[in-house]
Amino acid sequence: MKYVITESQSKSFQKMIQGLINLTLDTLKEESEDWGMDEIDEVQSVDKIVVNRVVTINKMKVYVNIHKNSNRYDFDNLRAEIQYRLKDWFPNIELYVEDIIDDTKFGPGIDW
Repeated sequence: MKYVITESQSKSFQKMIQGLINLTLDTLKEESEDWGMDEIDEVQSVDKIVVNRVVTINKMKVYVNIHKNSNRYDFDNLRAEIQYRLKDWFPNIELYVEDIIDDTKFGPGIDW
């Protein structure tokens, strides 16, 4: 199915999806207390996820930047879980990580 939306609609989608991603990330951080150590580390390593752009040609493709606070670079499980939960609102949404931004202020590679 092909979707055609205007630029103003795209900005509205972007704001709406950003809010849903923020809500989902906060929910996952609360739920992760009962998970395994690797899953907890993956969720807790993310400060925020920012929607960079939304493309709606064949599917709704959302490109995000992940702001991290640790040495972790693998966020596939988190991306997949957020995409899965967003499908409740947008059945044909696909979430892509465009960039991983390191927000660490100290640690290996920064202090020493």
